[in-house]
Amino acid sequence: KPYTLPEVCPVCGAPVVRDEDGAALRCTGAECPAQLQRNITHFASRDAMDIEGLGPAVVAQLVENNLIANVADLYDLHAQDVAQLVENGLIANVADLYDLHAQDVAQLDRMGAKSAENLIRAIEKSKANDLSKLIYGLGIRQVGEKAAAVLARHFGTLDALTAAPTEELTEIPDVGEITAKCIVNYLNQPQAKDLIARLKAAGVNMDSTVQKVDDRFAGMTFVLTGSLTRFDRKTAENEIVLRGGKASGSVSKKTTYVVAGEAAGSKLTKAQQLGVPVLTEDEFAELLK
Repeated sequence: KPYTLPEVCPVCGAPVVRDEDGAALRCTGAECPAQLQRNITHFASRDAMDIEGLGPAVVAQLVENNLIANVADLYDLHAQDVAQLVENGLIANVADLYDLHAQDVAQLDRMGAKSAENLIRAIEKSKANDLSKLIYGLGIRQVGEKAAAVLARHFGTLDALTAAPTEELTEIPDVGEITAKCIVNYLNQPQAKDLIARLKAAGVNMDSTVQKVDDRFAGMTFVLTGSLTRFDRKTAENEIVLRGGKASGSVSKKTTYVVAGEAAGSKLTKAQQLGVPVLTEDEFAELLK
């Protein structure tokens, strides 16, 4: 018999969407129990809310239960730690992280009072993170770390981003029509509104704390290649964006400058073939002054 694909998630009832270029159906529920462990792991990750300690504190327990057997297994440890919190009924969504108390966490096997206190301290510290980390941490489809930073700087507040229509979003560099639709669909569904309201009530920062320097790089696109010694890659990209420019991962005729560090490879070669100006790190630093 012909199979009819579901229109809503069988677990949480939220609408499902299908990738335009794929076959997968995806739940749009921000609080869907079936996605809970992965969502919390992403939310607590270094590039998102960076909640230190939501991970290795229960390594001994995992070893004793044969959940890890070699160092490679450590790279799955973070998700398994979150699973322990879920299974103990301490959290039901990412907002619940801010309701945790040290005595609750200390109930976990092998999670002593000191480790529990450190985790709660890290969770409290994450409340002050820049808006860009929160946007990325929400796990909106098509919105990576770089796009989250662009959105945070452009709108300034999560409320302003939530109120933005698709047409306004597509006018922002690095935000195409598909990404814009994903943002609008996510922020306007009931589960996301409830989640954001709970995070706001918990005192999580909803504003951008990054101040733009100027617009000297407006309309310019930079590509970084090779090993940089004066800057790490993220810092250099951030300096470009703070001055109105765009950091790209590929070289084209539209590239304004390529910043080449040590052992620069194919991107440098392509820049030379296309006649794109190449800067050393020192020359790039001079442009930032």
